Amino acid sequence: MNSEDSVNSGSKEVIRKRIKVVRNDMDRDDCARRSELICRRLSELPEYENALNICAYISKGNEVDTKLIIEKAWSDGKHVYVPKVYGQDMEFIEITDYGELTSGNFGILEPVSDDFEEIEDGLMFMPGIAFDHSRNRIGFGGGYYDRYLARHAGLVTVALAYEFQIVDKIDSEPTDIRPHIIVTESEVIS
Repeated sequence: MNSEDSVNSGSKEVIRKRIKVVRNDMDRDDCARRSELICRRLSELPEYENALNICAYISKGNEVDTKLIIEKAWSDGKHVYVPKVYGQDMEFIEITDYGELTSGNFGILEPVSDDFEEIEDGLMFMPGIAFDHSRNRIGFGGGYYDRYLARHAGLVTVALAYEFQIVDKIDSEPTDIRPHIIVTESEVIS
């Protein structure tokens, strides 16, 4: 079995561990180059162009860098909301610059404010470790996005992923919510 086969198969936990290793080993310049391609591809989608509200997570480590698309959204006059965790739930709070963030749960930047809004329409970026061509997703295991989206079904969801994060098959649970769209540096899966 070659290394690509080993990344593309196994249980959710096995896939999660293998993809994290590959992502963590990425060169920072490679991350930046791939992130730029992904964000450019995303910004050309009608779902982005038509959205007034953008619910974005703040990327960490070698995740696809969301700062590029957040800054574009601000310059395009869109409202940008980022998550803040409250126990087992999260809410989205509007920010207008990065100075409104502080280190929160899991060492992830989140808003200082607690002034969250119920966002019923817009585009939400869903983080994840791995995805397949049926848009099944392996998240970080907390279920925050699944719970939030169960209450906010009107949001269009998009996952930003590197091509190596697309695996052959992911077994999904009934509570798993799939992104509507996955954007990588080389394709859009919808």
